[in-house]
Amino acid sequence: MRIKEFERATGLKRSTIRFYEAQGVLHPEYGANGYRIYTQAQVEGAKLAQLAQQLGFSIREIAEAGEAWREGVLTRAEKSKILRAKLAECRDKHKRLAALSDHLEALADWVEGGETAPKPALNAAL
Repeated sequence: MRIKEFERATGLKRSTIRFYEAQGVLHPEYGANGYRIYTQAQVEGAKLAQLAQQLGFSIREIAEAGEAWREGVLTRAEKSKILRAKLAECRDKHKRLAALSDHLEALADWVEGGETAPKPALNAAL
């Protein structure tokens, strides 16, 4: 698919797509006419990269992991280790986001209740 289709398929702006290419996250093929050609696998990779970036992973982390994966230099054990480490990071972030959500809800309830009760304490998990 060409870039316009890729934009629609991923929801990414063209500038973000070009940024991902420059940073080594995306590696489109080039047709005889010089136009970039993207695959469905790259659509999924771009969506995953965008989500990972939104969750706090650096572009460098995303690009390096993708490169090692594509080049086949990782053993199954290394792939598993990377995935398990990222999973642990995601679970930790999820736990902290849940604690923050709970605190914000308690603050909203406190404000809506007239702020007469003791102010909710900030959870140590934050």
